[in-house]
Amino acid sequence: MKSNHFFKSKFFLTQIGIALGITIVLVWITLSGLKWYTHHGEKLTVPNLYGASLEDAAKTINDENLRFSVYDSIYNPKHEPGTVLDQRPLAGAIVKRNRNLFLTINAHKPEQVRFPNLVDNSFRQAYELLITNGFKIGRLEYASSQFFNLVLYPKHNGDSINAGSMIDKGATIDLVLGRGNTYGVLAPNLMGKNNSQAKEKIILSNLNVGKVQFDESIESHIDSIQAKVFKQYPSFNEDRKIRPGNNIDIWLTKDTLKLQQADSLLQQRLGKLLY
Repeated sequence: MKSNHFFKSKFFLTQIGIALGITIVLVWITLSGLKWYTHHGEKLTVPNLYGASLEDAAKTINDENLRFSVYDSIYNPKHEPGTVLDQRPLAGAIVKRNRNLFLTINAHKPEQVRFPNLVDNSFRQAYELLITNGFKIGRLEYASSQFFNLVLYPKHNGDSINAGSMIDKGATIDLVLGRGNTYGVLAPNLMGKNNSQAKEKIILSNLNVGKVQFDESIESHIDSIQAKVFKQYPSFNEDRKIRPGNNIDIWLTKDTLKLQQADSLLQQRLGKLLY
């Protein structure tokens, strides 16, 4: 009975009220602190740093309450050393305060790497070796050989390269491949691909990148990165083959209406081929 009186007493109820009040205050402080710490609901737009010096980029990033790390450096003779050549996230992305941006800057001079052995490898193996070692794929040339896509020899600036030679990282490498008994390959479907995706798909289809043209919707470097293919020549056609090593020209846009119309026309054309 005494215990029942205690739980109903004014003293006990007062203590319960105080405990609940303290709990509510602590929860409110914790949630408010988390909101402040994580900057909940705060949105910042990533600035365009492409082409800026590292010093100017650092100032801009600091003014925008963001942070940065130099993620990589590559050499491009068209730009001054220390210039920002790439950024992640891209300009225009929405982030929170103190988000870390990863920058790729232009090196003062190209790094040299030992060239791998590509001769007698398949084109696919050679492609992976070149990309892994930091090289770019240039032109594909086809010559008489018993085996299709076998690497006969690589070239740089028109001269053949021996395995083990020291070559600038980022250099463009051409490949001379065997023609075998293959007289034609299919043009890939490039619709909706961005520039880098389209170029990769063209090369991996045993073809070469021809003209790359941007329409009037492209006004900046960021636009060119985000643009997508709305037209290609030769066009994608499952019933027609073209010679390995031929060029494919592409046209790119950011105009969503153009992209939708191009996709609709492609679907109609493919539908007629099926029926």
